[in-house]
Amino acid sequence: MRPNWSIIPVALILAGTLACNRKSEAVLQAEEAAKAAEAKVTQLEQQLAEAKSGKTTGEDAETVQHLTRSQVKALERQVSDAKKRAEVKKQEAITLAQAPAASQAIKPMVVDLPIGTKLEVSLARELATDKDQAGDAWEGSLASDLLQNSKLVWSAGSPVRGVVTQSAAAGRLSNGQGALGIRLTEVAGVGIDADTHVVVATAKGERNAKYIGGGAALGALIGILSDKKNKNDHALGGAALGAAAGTAVAAGTADTVIRIPSGKPVSFSLTAAERVTLRK
Repeated sequence: MRPNWSIIPVALILAGTLACNRKSEAVLQAEEAAKAAEAKVTQLEQQLAEAKSGKTTGEDAETVQHLTRSQVKALERQVSDAKKRAEVKKQEAITLAQAPAASQAIKPMVVDLPIGTKLEVSLARELATDKDQAGDAWEGSLASDLLQNSKLVWSAGSPVRGVVTQSAAAGRLSNGQGALGIRLTEVAGVGIDADTHVVVATAKGERNAKYIGGGAALGALIGILSDKKNKNDHALGGAALGAAAGTAVAAGTADTVIRIPSGKPVSFSLTAAERVTLRK
């Protein structure tokens, strides 16, 4: 017997239609992740445009120029990688939206990681100023599990990627210093904003590892390396700056090559909150 549609309330018919067309939570989360990935591309493109504008200044014009060129190369790499991640996220959202309802029924778990979340990373190999240049990619893995509110976000061994932000051997810059900087940009395929780990060195063999966080990283590094009086930790325009605990290397070697070894984990911190979608 066929149903008599004339006696079924219109509201009930509309409710059924809306239920069929309503996006699942999994699809909504996938679309949100795709939008977030695209937003990171826009943010990095803005940072690249600012670096190319030549507005950054410092006491030592030669050092400023060198560091700015390096920053541009690093940002170009980050923009390229971010675009690839954004395209992957976009395709994931499209594929999930077209999938059968049963596939969409899997409820994703979302975890919010706050600013300052610590990430311990093991490098796949040693990085050094005589081999690695600004803009080069580097790889590694998480040295330990990352937990948030007792939930496993990323397990130890998860792949990570980053970019070399600065590479100048000790004595290369006009004030006699040099720097090797690396930034963590991706964990398990998720683009993140993390601080920059920088080893600053002099031709006399002094080594001092620091981290610089936030969008003012270039200005902070210029503040350190363009100071011909080698005061180092003077005012840095509001950028976060701190010594990387346990990573300072004592003087005593005249080797001008600056290295970040692979044997000891490097610590990074998130400089922006990140929302991570976990799927079982």
